[in-house]
Amino acid sequence: MSQAVGFVDVGYLKAEGARTLGYRHGDSFVDAPGCVAVLRELAGQEGATLLRAYWYDGAFEPNDPRFVGQRRYLDAVASCPGIQLRLGHLRTHTPKWHVPIQAALEACGVDMTEFKKHYTFRDEVEQKGVDSLIVLDLVRLAQRHAYDTAFLLAGDRDLAEAVRVAQDEGRRVVILRPQQDEGVAAELRHLADEVYQLTTAQLQSMVQTRVKR
Repeated sequence: MSQAVGFVDVGYLKAEGARTLGYRHGDSFVDAPGCVAVLRELAGQEGATLLRAYWYDGAFEPNDPRFVGQRRYLDAVASCPGIQLRLGHLRTHTPKWHVPIQAALEACGVDMTEFKKHYTFRDEVEQKGVDSLIVLDLVRLAQRHAYDTAFLLAGDRDLAEAVRVAQDEGRRVVILRPQQDEGVAAELRHLADEVYQLTTAQLQSMVQTRVKR
């Protein structure tokens, strides 16, 4: 029987999955056992067994106050059968538009103390290094004949060349997407051997919310 491997960009799945299901991003999380179950189901439909799922996420630095809480979550993920954890890092930065917008508001006479009671300028968290890890694993495992089918849950066009290399090695690449015609770069969609639209039930198994519905 042929083998399949899952490549899951967790940040992408959480963002697109929460949007599709109507969950608030901050209340959502990606469920590791649910992801493995869906990938096994899809592998079976391909006549394959799931070797494992590679779980790509960004990690806070140890000096970040969010590190301890995230570490508990990541440790639980790492202990899930069928998952191999692959971590990039998270960088917090202030968006460039914050300074000119605040300057313009002050120039218009807006009381910023009062304004900030109604709106908060928040720093953004950017995931770094994850795409590089996906590229490395997608190509390396294809060249080592570790899989026949790759299930790729990601949408960045930077992965396109890795997909081409895997296909040149005789591997089949299936893009899994949460939304119809959204969230996946056109170049990636066009390269894929198949683009599979996840069902609502499958997506609900993979992306869950802490809010009772």
